[in-house]
Amino acid sequence: MALKKVYDFPYNKVQSQVISAFRKNQRQGTVADVISVTGLPKYQVETVLPAVVNDCRGQMKVTDSGEILYHFPKGMARQSQASKLKQFVNVLAKVGAFLFKIWIVVMLVGYFLLFVLLILVALVASIALSASRRDDRDSGDGLLGMFAVSRLVEFVLLLWLYSGDPVVRKQKKTKPFYKAVFEFVFGSEPQPEAWGKMERKAVISWAQRNKGLVTLEELMAMTGKSREDANSFVSRLLLEYEGEPQVSDRGTLYYAFPTLMKTSQESREYRLPEEDLIPFTRNPASTNRWIVFFNGFNAVLSVYFLSGSLGWLNPHEAISIVYQVALSLGVSSGASYSGVHNLVFWILGIVPALYSLLFFGIPGLRRLNERRENLLIKLRNFRRKVVARILARPKQIELTVEPDSERNASGHPGQERQQLQESILREVADQRPVEVIGEAPHFYFAVPELEAEQFDLDKIRAQVDPSKFSLGKVVFDSGSSEPV
Repeated sequence: MALKKVYDFPYNKVQSQVISAFRKNQRQGTVADVISVTGLPKYQVETVLPAVVNDCRGQMKVTDSGEILYHFPKGMARQSQASKLKQFVNVLAKVGAFLFKIWIVVMLVGYFLLFVLLILVALVASIALSASRRDDRDSGDGLLGMFAVSRLVEFVLLLWLYSGDPVVRKQKKTKPFYKAVFEFVFGSEPQPEAWGKMERKAVISWAQRNKGLVTLEELMAMTGKSREDANSFVSRLLLEYEGEPQVSDRGTLYYAFPTLMKTSQESREYRLPEEDLIPFTRNPASTNRWIVFFNGFNAVLSVYFLSGSLGWLNPHEAISIVYQVALSLGVSSGASYSGVHNLVFWILGIVPALYSLLFFGIPGLRRLNERRENLLIKLRNFRRKVVARILARPKQIELTVEPDSERNASGHPGQERQQLQESILREVADQRPVEVIGEAPHFYFAVPELEAEQFDLDKIRAQVDPSKFSLGKVVFDSGSSEPV
């Protein structure tokens, strides 16, 4: 009965007790510390610890005696407790974003069509006016207005005709226009889940080809994550794949994933590709030009109607004919002149002007944020190259890594990039001493303890017997009625 209570326990309750124990112990401690505070069985503490570390973004240290010290520099706030509220907020945000996106497209296309319709009406009115005038001087004004409006209509039609072959447009399978507008304004939809799967695939491939053992520095080389982010990442991996942190007799910390080794096929090598930079959009250039044209057209017409409402257009000049037509249509519907004037000022002037400003402003602000994110992507890609160089020869590290593409061109060439590489080296070394051997300009770095830990891990891997991960002989086959 006692055995059942040890192995069959209320998981969430024990998890809360462990978190409380770390809070009382200044957010750090060993398994023994937790047991002494809570009185819980060792099995229960060790079972929930991976979940606690992951949920509270904890990290692990190794002491001189080889003991694992768990610590939580970001506090003991549980991410899972805020998940429901976060999910609710995310749902509201998605609904709001969807409605905002619909509004964006409706306004863009709607105002464009409205302005074009007013221009066409003005063209018809201009033709009728010129036909009714018999005086050459008066007819000249009408013809001038007709010419100005017809040139604008012709300009729009030419843009449409030369934007691409209509047959090609019908044959090419492109994204719907409304999705292209969404992407122009809000950018490409991020896919962190897909990248996370690729990272896990790379780690699993490495673990399966290296006796199921992984170090934090190897994770940094694979993913380009900082030490802090790699610590958080390995905490999730330990929870997801039933891994466990281990310390060798020499004090080398590594992570073992024995469950990943029990496969029916030989593992294939998979290397994580470089992370792509965030583009402005993935729309075809011609589509973006059309979107810019539509909004630019709306912006110009909104300024035109604002100018007319503010009295900046001479009513006797041909250029004011579209504005005069808009007023005439409003007055003919029975509204007062002052009411129509205010309506034109707000509906055809202020609203589309502010919308056009917003339409171009959001992508501009978004791009500023994406540039900052692209700098981080370049840093992660560059860190992968530098960490790989460090791990290749820990006792003779030449920090002469140069980018080979825009995706990993982090830092400016020269002293800034050299300082960045040295910063990455000290991050990898952590608390291990870093030696500088030689004198400038011919010098290199060395981290002897890192090389010793690598030798230690190589010995541990060599001692792992692959046969213990063998699946063994098949003793039952559900697809066969014959005994195996």
